[in-house]
Amino acid sequence: MIPLLQSPESLTAFGESSDGIDTAMELLAHRRRRVVLQSLEAAGGSATLTELAVEIATQEATAEPNAISDHGDVSARDRRAVRISLHHTHIPKLAAADAIDYERETETATLCERGRALLDRDDAIRGLGNVE
Repeated sequence: MIPLLQSPESLTAFGESSDGIDTAMELLAHRRRRVVLQSLEAAGGSATLTELAVEIATQEATAEPNAISDHGDVSARDRRAVRISLHHTHIPKLAAADAIDYERETETATLCERGRALLDRDDAIRGLGNVE
């Protein structure tokens, strides 16, 4: 059974064409982009690049089932690697798709309506089961 969505418009937010669906799925394909969108939503809509990098590095460090971690346990090297990845790959892709606004001067990302539509689509996919 396909789960109900809060907003049926979210299914067509990227257009009904296969290109729109492909774009949405490509954006959701990488875990770091999904976490950026989820983190922005949880933070009230905006966060700095550093805040996002720390959050993602922490999640990745605690991906081991028996690991107990907080931000202090994540190495500076891991945070820097995630930050570079976000800066050069994931943030530009999300910004190009108008899922986020990114202010280079302040290094602040802000969630846009298209980003919220992607989160709705991600929630719908997760509702199908066996999806991380």
